Amino acid sequence: MISSRVSALSSSSTLKITALTKKLKKEGKDVVNFAAGEPDFDTPSFIKEKAKLAIDQGLTKYTPSVGTSEIREAICRKLKEENHIPCESSNIIVTAGAKYALFAAMTALLDRNEEALIPAPFWVSYPEMVKLCGAKVKIIKTKAKDNFKLSIDGLSRAISKKTKLLVLNYPSNPTGVTYNENELKAIYEAVKDKNIIVLSDEIYEILTYDGAKHISFASIGDAHKFTVTVNGFSKSFSMTGWRLGYLEGANNFIEAISKVIDHTTSCASSISQAAGLMAIQDKKWPQTMREEFEKRRNLLFAGLSALKKIKPIKPSGTFYMFCDIKKSGLSSVEFSSQLLDKHLVSTIPADSFGAEGYIRLSFATSAQDIEKGIDRIKVFTEEL
Repeated sequence: MISSRVSALSSSSTLKITALTKKLKKEGKDVVNFAAGEPDFDTPSFIKEKAKLAIDQGLTKYTPSVGTSEIREAICRKLKEENHIPCESSNIIVTAGAKYALFAAMTALLDRNEEALIPAPFWVSYPEMVKLCGAKVKIIKTKAKDNFKLSIDGLSRAISKKTKLLVLNYPSNPTGVTYNENELKAIYEAVKDKNIIVLSDEIYEILTYDGAKHISFASIGDAHKFTVTVNGFSKSFSMTGWRLGYLEGANNFIEAISKVIDHTTSCASSISQAAGLMAIQDKKWPQTMREEFEKRRNLLFAGLSALKKIKPIKPSGTFYMFCDIKKSGLSSVEFSSQLLDKHLVSTIPADSFGAEGYIRLSFATSAQDIEKGIDRIKVFTEEL
């Protein structure tokens, strides 16, 4: 009775652990939540006030399926000025979350049996989205010694006549690594003449550390001609529940993707779009959040580095820390499950990210909880 495409999908371990964590907290358990995939900050008040005003003004109807002209123009200005992507507002589609932007793009661009290249470790939803499109997933393994970055040799070997799409995600969920300009140029040279579309997920762009500057793939050479850039408001403005994302691409891509929007979501929330228009004009709040996350990253990295059976990898972006737990003798699922069960510390096993022997910790929580969590992990690993 169930579609074979849906039957083939894997459940999201991230959402499973998150749901269990919330259940335990609701029961009054003192859980340290390192599983969170969203900022722990509230949406800024100036954004919420704009949403309330939009409701009072009656901005509660359908918008154009691609988004209001005002927010598309604002996003276009942002992409040209900050990301150096040559575009017009007609190259922008506003979506019900960046996650849906990714799915709508894949739906429009992938045909059955075409290949999508996905570097591993990967965000859990990428392969499942490709499967839903009826296309083929080809995983490109990366190495810890290369900081889990896509190597040009690995990329070149993976490309075949069936390759249609390359998924880039940086700063990366789950590893926290990002790419510099020279590394992006090398990827560009490897794919520019291969008739491959690059789907560049840059949702964590604001969260880069140690003075690093985010560079959009579409700003390299003429990559904008064959790149769909995805971004949104969830991470930069702590607006996860508002479900507001966007994508940018060439006219032929936009025309195709807009058809998918027309016949699925119709449009993103009108209220969220009004709030997003206010948000995107503010440059200070995201930087304040970024500075706080960098402090927390340093605190978590220092604490975990002192432990013997867990090896943290210092992230250059996002609010995630990828950790090697192979010395524990436990699988990723065993480690995360036992840690939550015995010591009430919630982490995400990385087997579903294509990286057995690792876990992902989110430092989107208070410094107090980070210190408490480190103490509990220390006790747990010493017991092993």
